[in-house]
Formats: sequence, structure tokens, C-alpha cells
Amino acid sequence: MSKILDGVRIIDFTQGHTGSYGTMLLADFGAEVIKIEDHKTGGDVLRSSFPKSEKGSAYHAYMNRGKRSVCIDRHSVKGQALIMELIKSADVVCESFAAGEMERCHLDYEEASKVNPKIIYASQTGFGKTGPLSNTAGNDLTAEALCGLMQITGFPGHKPTAHGSRMADQFGGVFLALAVVGALMVQQETGKGQQIDISSADCMFTALEDSVVEAAMSGKRFEREGNRSRSIAPYDTFEVKDGIVSTAVSTNAQWKKFCTAMNMEELLDDERYATNESRGENYDTSLRKIIADKFQDMTKWEIEALLRPYNIPSGPGYTVPEAFENEQLNSRNMVIDVEDKALGTIKMPGMPIKISGIDDRAVDSAPLLGEHTAELLQSAGFSPQQIEGMAAKGIVMCEGGKKE
Repeated sequence: MSKILDGVRIIDFTQGHTGSYGTMLLADFGAEVIKIEDHKTGGDVLRSSFPKSEKGSAYHAYMNRGKRSVCIDRHSVKGQALIMELIKSADVVCESFAAGEMERCHLDYEEASKVNPKIIYASQTGFGKTGPLSNTAGNDLTAEALCGLMQITGFPGHKPTAHGSRMADQFGGVFLALAVVGALMVQQETGKGQQIDISSADCMFTALEDSVVEAAMSGKRFEREGNRSRSIAPYDTFEVKDGIVSTAVSTNAQWKKFCTAMNMEELLDDERYATNESRGENYDTSLRKIIADKFQDMTKWEIEALLRPYNIPSGPGYTVPEAFENEQLNSRNMVIDVEDKALGTIKMPGMPIKISGIDDRAVDSAPLLGEHTAELLQSAGFSPQQIEGMAAKGIVMCEGGKKE
């Protein structure tokens, strides 16, 4: 079964999480993603990132599945020439270095477009390639802080909190992949390339939802509310015997179903809870405690069994190990086994984008360091003897440092 990006070649300089999730999505969609790694520093930093074993990093296995690895010294004149040979045959270049790095290596968009006018050149960095922070080594944490996300995350009375995962890098990777697919459509129609500049902080700023438009309209500072909502009640998480459970009752009709499901019909006659507005007004003073007392002696699975038939937006709070066993996620092929070349069989999230007629299985393992150096340089016209000579000089490295 074909994939939507079959035949697309991407030269990938992304390092760490920033950008790597975006190019992983593109690989999942069938693109040939050629990861350029610096063998003199051990390759992508994710290769040594936790969680890992003596065989390799599970973090790297996930973020770089389906890619190919080429080790070339991008700081040497010869290495830069080799990379340009690969760019000549590519459709896209992706990178995640702070502004100025690719220019210093003479591998920036201006230089790449000279050898390949149709090239799409996409960058994802913490703060983007323009502005006063463009030369700053931003990361996910600094992006979350700058855009205001940390100020609205957490519970009242507690310090601002970062998201539980590297959401700025992840969210930015989705925008990177979207931008590349859009630019490929233009490229196919016009034959012209484009330069794409993705900032993780920009992407998270767009994700602030109602807090950002409220601040723009009224100047009011959004206060941290934990898991509850200002506009919906009850919309919260509650402690139960075996963890937590969430519930979100956003309409009066849902409120009636909720009370019926939980055998709390007496609340339907209480004017304090008759409307969403009144439930919100009385949530902290009375309603939350009523629901919390009801839930505390039940398990999350008991509550799920009661609410699911009524189609109430509610459910148990899964731990990450429990999520791997979740019936819904597994039914959508979101828990997959990938045979990684370093780690063996490893579970990881599948492709979240489902398109009819398109295979949604992950393409392949993450590459070993330098695994495809010799193969791709030979396809670019270099002989085994030339490659061996460059390896001896440290310009390239083949898998495990082996000379081809």
C-alpha cells in the first residue's frame, strides 16, 4: 500500500527533539528521510538520551524511526561538498540549529537553492530565525516559558509548571510537517522551493486558546485553575480509590444524564446547579465536594462503566503503562511494536493521522549511526575507494566506523 510522500527525499539535520518529531511524521508518511549526523560528537544527542539501555536509547528509537543515517563532517569543506551532492537530489531540507549555524557551514537556504532551486528548506528552532532571540539556544522549556504556557499551567497557589511532556517541540514538529506538505504541493505545481521558519514558542502561543484572546480583549491575566474550567462545571479530575477520574459536563442535557448515571437525581431539583452558569458559581462552595465525596469510594473503572452508556465526556486517568493497554488506543493502531536494530522489539505510539487508503503502520527502525553512509554516497557517484579514503580522514563515517 502506497503512502502519500512516497518518492520524496528529505535531508534531515534536526537534532534532539526539536524538529525530529516533524521529520518522523514525514518518514511515517513514506518520505525518505536522510539524517545527517556528526560522528565526531556521537551523532544525534538523542542516541545517548534517557530512557536507554546499554544497547541504545528508546527516545532515539521513537523520534528517528524510519530514517536513514549518514555521518558527514558538516564543518569541513569536503563534507559540505558531499552534503550538497545529496541536497541536489532532495526535495526538502530540515534543520533545527539556532540562526547562523547553517550559514557558517555554507549549508543554508541561499546556498542550497543555488544547487537545487526547487528545494524546500524548513527550520524549527526554539524562537525562530528572526527577532532578538533568534541566536539564542532555545529549547522546549524556554519556549513554554516565553509564550506564557507555564503561567497558565498548574494549580492555584502553586508555581507555574511546564507541560508534562516536551509539548512545544512536539507541537512545533506537527507544524513543521504540515508546512512541508503544503510547500511540496506548491513545489509540485510550480517547481519552486520555499523557506519555512517554525518557532516552537510561536506554535505554543497559538495553543493558549481562550486565555490569549481574553488577555487581548481585556488585559486580564489568566490564573492557574488546575484541571478545572472557568466556563464548564463540573469539568475536573477527582480522586478515586485507585487513582483519578475526569469528567466534563458541558450542557444541561449532559448534567441530567450525569446525575442519573451516578444516582444523584436529587441534584436536579437544586436551583444552584440548574444551569452551567449556576453550577460554575457554586462549584467551589458546594458542588465539587458533593461529587468528590461520591467518587472517593469508587474505582475509576466503576465510574467509567456507569458513565460510558450515557456518552458523558468522562474517563479514568490512565498511567502511561496502562495507556499502552487501552482498548481505544489499541483499536486505532496507536500502540505498535517496532523491531529496532539496536534495542530489539520496542513499543511506541503509532501514527496519529488516519487517512483512508493509506497505510498507517510505522515504516522501519531508527538507523544505526552511519548505517547508510556508504550506500547513499555510492548512489551519489562516489566509489567505495573514495568513501574509504574520506573515512580514513574523518570526513565521513560508515556504520560503526567500518571502512567500506
